Amino acid sequence: MARRKTTRHRPSSRSQVLEMRVVTPKIVWFQTLSVLGKLFKWSFLLAIFGGIGYGVWSYLKSSYIDNPNYQLRIVKLSPNTVMNEADVVEIGQIPLNTSIFGVEVADVEQRLLARPEVISAVVRREFPATISIELTERVPFAWVECPSKQMEARSRTRGYLIDRHAQLYACPPMQYDAAMVLPVIEVSAEDAESLVPGKVIETKAMRRSIQLLEIAEKASDGKLPWIDRVQPFTVWAMKVWTRDGIEAVFGLEEHERQMEDLLIAMRHAASKGMQIASINLIPERNFPVTLRSPSSNAPLRVRPQLAPNNGSSNLR
Repeated sequence: MARRKTTRHRPSSRSQVLEMRVVTPKIVWFQTLSVLGKLFKWSFLLAIFGGIGYGVWSYLKSSYIDNPNYQLRIVKLSPNTVMNEADVVEIGQIPLNTSIFGVEVADVEQRLLARPEVISAVVRREFPATISIELTERVPFAWVECPSKQMEARSRTRGYLIDRHAQLYACPPMQYDAAMVLPVIEVSAEDAESLVPGKVIETKAMRRSIQLLEIAEKASDGKLPWIDRVQPFTVWAMKVWTRDGIEAVFGLEEHERQMEDLLIAMRHAASKGMQIASINLIPERNFPVTLRSPSSNAPLRVRPQLAPNNGSSNLR
């Protein structure tokens, strides 16, 4: 069938848009004036805010920083055993020729906390002229000795201490005298890489040594340490020297039982007028004991009780 013709108009789907931009010198001039006006407005606002800020800063500077009433005169330090006021000023880099507002307390705190012997540090400004510092120091628990790392127990220059958590740090001069009575833990060359100042020593030998010393401390009711030295000398045993010259061999486990056996043996020997030279505590019964009579001329195999100030104690 033929298609029917129609006169209806169908609009095209395409559209055309004609855009014309006319640029004349007058239009350019007005656009330039508009941009300059905006720049002037922002510059004016910045100048106002800058002037206000400078005025506030000048007021604060003259009222506080340059005010002689707030000139730093006192550095107040809490009692501690690792630093004195001079040390704090040097380590914290505290300027002494400024006001207390010229001291950046947060920076001082961070510098003090960077020291391994410091657990916490709080720095405050106290009106009118004081910087107050509260330090919490590490409490030493034992010396660490490792010849391969140049660490010498009871040495002023090469002495290193640990706290109960095995955190290693160089012995502060102020702690040296009190730490002289602490026991020594020997570290083998194989574990030398674990000795990093400011870090925890995470070896099995160190954990066993600390556990043994804590058991010995408990056995003596927390009195003056009677263990002089601990040496984890094999993979199956540990050697311990007491301050009265006894060399004892402990196993890696059952330390409480072995410590009790040692104390019983010591009391029994003393009641008989004898002294133990060496004892093996690993067996549960019939453990080997070597005795020395007080009248005997045979020398004891004993560690030095307290080494001289230059430091090291060596097994002979």
